[in-house]
Formats: sequence, C-alpha cells, structure tokens
Amino acid sequence: RSVSAFLLNRSSDLEIPGMKRTLLSTALLLFVSCHITAQTPFGKGSLTVKTVARNAVRIQYSEGSAKSDLPDWLYVRHDEVTSQDISVSIDAAQQTIKVCNQQGQPVFTATSHQLKDGEATLAFASPEDEYLFGLGQFQDGYSNVRGLSRRLTQVNTQISIPMLISSKGYGILWNNYGMTEFNPCSQNAKLIKRDGAGAQEVVDVTSTEGGKREVRERHIFSATIDIAEAGDYALLLDVGQKMARRHNLAIDGQNVIEMQNIWLPPTTSKIVHLEAGRHTLEAELTKDDTPTVYYDKVENHTTFRSPVADAVDYTVFIGTPDEIIASYRELTGPAPLMPEWALGYIHCRERFHSSDEILQTARRFRQEGMPLSVIVQDWQYWGKYGWNSMQFDETFYPDPKALTDSLHQMDVRLMVSVWSKIDKNSEVGRQMEQAQYYIPETDWIDFFNPEAAAAYWKNFIS
Repeated sequence: RSVSAFLLNRSSDLEIPGMKRTLLSTALLLFVSCHITAQTPFGKGSLTVKTVARNAVRIQYSEGSAKSDLPDWLYVRHDEVTSQDISVSIDAAQQTIKVCNQQGQPVFTATSHQLKDGEATLAFASPEDEYLFGLGQFQDGYSNVRGLSRRLTQVNTQISIPMLISSKGYGILWNNYGMTEFNPCSQNAKLIKRDGAGAQEVVDVTSTEGGKREVRERHIFSATIDIAEAGDYALLLDVGQKMARRHNLAIDGQNVIEMQNIWLPPTTSKIVHLEAGRHTLEAELTKDDTPTVYYDKVENHTTFRSPVADAVDYTVFIGTPDEIIASYRELTGPAPLMPEWALGYIHCRERFHSSDEILQTARRFRQEGMPLSVIVQDWQYWGKYGWNSMQFDETFYPDPKALTDSLHQMDVRLMVSVWSKIDKNSEVGRQMEQAQYYIPETDWIDFFNPEAAAAYWKNFIS
C-alpha cells in the first residue's frame, strides 16, 4: 500500500473483528510509506508529503489556494521516487510529523507548522544531547549550532545555507528564497547610547569608492535585562546597520562578544549562561550604530522562520552524513570536484597594490618553505580605468601575463576577484548600460538576466 490511515477525527462506532462495537474518539493518524505523494488536512490547511529521494521527503504545509509563481530554483530534480527506506507518520491532532528510518524508528519530529500573515515557521524537536552542524559560513565561531540564534543573510564574509545535519541521523533543508531567522528570539533589549563624545580614531580604509581615511568614533551603549529563570541563553547582537565595524558585548562587566574588522555582518551570535535576576548589557560600538540584543532561553527545539512565504516548505533526509550529503547533491545539483591545486592554501588579503607586491609575497612563501597554491588579487587593480573595468592599471601592473607566468614558474596560480559592480563611465560599463544590463537605478549588473551574465563573462575572460 502507498498510504494507510486511520481517519478518526470524531467519535465513531467501529466493528473490529473479535471485539464488540466500541465507541472510539481519537485523532487523525496517517502513515505514509513513501510510494506516492500524499496530501492530507492538517491544522488550518493541508500537508503534502512527496518522496524526492531514496532517503528524503519534501514536506509542504499551506493554507488556502495561494501558490507561489516563483520558479523552483532550489531543486534540480522534481520527480518522485519509490522508497522502502523512509516513512512518515502524521498526527493531525497533535500537529506533529515524524520521519522514520528503515527500521521504523522516528528520527525527526516536527512539532509546529505555522503560517501567519505570510510568515512561515517550523519547529522540530532537538534534545539536549543533539549536535547540529551547517547553516553556511559565519564569523561567530560555532560549529555546533544547536540552540544558537542566527540571522541567515548573505553579507560580506558571511554565506548562509539553510541546511543542517544532525548527530541524530537526519538532515533538514529549509526551502525559502528570502531572509530566514534560525531560532529567532522572542525577547529583546534596545541598547541606548550614553551621552557625551566618544573616543575617536583615524583609520585607512578601502571603500567601494576607493581608498580613503575614515574617522571612527566609539560610543558605549547599554541596557538591562531581567532573567526569570537561570539557564543557557541564546543572544543575537544586531548593530542596526548594513555592515558592522565591530561586534562587542559585555554582560555584568564580562566580555562575551569581541570581534573587529571592516567586513563584519550586522549580526553575531552567542550562547551564555545567565542566572535569574537583572543583568547589565554594555557594548562599545561605532557612533551611528543602533544596537539591539535579542535573547531567549535555549530549549529542546529548533526553529526556522521566514517573514515572506507561501508555505512551510522543507526537505528531511535520513541516514549517515555521507548518505544525507549524497541525496542533498542529487536534489540540488552536483558540486564538481575541484582540481587538486584548488584544495591547497589560497592566500588572500584586503588587496595587493602591484605586481611586485604579489611576486615578493609568493617568493617569501617559497623561501620559508610554506605551502601556497593560489594567490588572490582583490579589488582596485583597475586603478585609473574605473571600478571593475576588467583592465589592469599598467602603472602598478605593467604586464599581467608576465606576472602570471612568473607565478606559474613557482607553481602558484593567480586568482582575480570578481565584482558585479561596474563603473558606468568605463568602456565595459558603457557597453553594459547601452545593452540595459544593469539593475535599474544601480551600478550592479543584473545576473538574473542570462544575456547580461553571458556578456559579463565574455568581457571578463577577453
């Protein structure tokens, strides 16, 4: 059977062989053995369960008849498969979904599906002894993200991928194209800037307009929070800007967050133990920051939330980490194996300023006997020709071919940083503007336009 179910949403008289007629009142309990798509009433809407791989099911909870008109970009495979390796148990009364392994043992339990004003929320059980790995590349230093609160945004030095692998034998991929909150906190405290002037410092920075000097003024921001119950608490510090210059937070005089560079995302995360009572928060940040600290007690569940959604949409994988990643690649597209040299050390800095500087650095690596596979020329190599004009300024890079040949003689490759912003006054920029390849009213190329992407690539390699 592809689907077997007991539909007992209301009191019913059932004739059971060998037993007298008995009045039973119980809940909808649906068992899906994962042969075909199953759809069932669930909460205020309906639930669709689709077997998408031998060990994976895609689950979608929706309300009403609204459907997304967006392409299904995330998945490269959309056909269904037949599998005996995975099964799903749906309890509509308790609003839970259990995904079971080949032995019928529950491995993943979803405890809440919510759609409210276009916001989708999924919560699932996460016991205290569980370890969760994934979510992409973050600067907060955590590999086990169970209980951590993160904002999954794409920012310089931060790459968000809404995929987790659990030590309990499952993986989960959250399917939403917009911003996503991981374990969003229900409580927050806005930090208030203290009166008076802050400490100033002058720093040399490289901006999207080029190199410049910047005066930074630090200020102290503070607030108090009242903790009702002692325990581990997830904190998310949001400085209130598109980028941060510093992440800093002290609780009762003890530093719990400290990181400083010019490429920080606006949020960072921490788990701390707090006793019951009042606590003082202080953060030393830049003067234009408007910081807020979000906080919640760590509980035995994990949550994904997206503020713009048509459905609660996710895929659950069951198996070993290798089996989970294999099916993830099967559904979302294979990652090509990189050449061996690309697996070595790639040396990058804010930028090199000339061919000579690149060669001196590469030679020093070789002299010191330190491994080096690739050296990266980041922005500003275009100099007088304009932002990302795809042309080396010969004042500092007189012969790019000779530079590349010299590096190859040391068995080092040269990587050039790619930017989607192009100066409209440059030769390439004028071509792109004439062809209407820019995102309207910006300096950024519209890579959602295949013709624009092809034109960019053609210019970059020519």
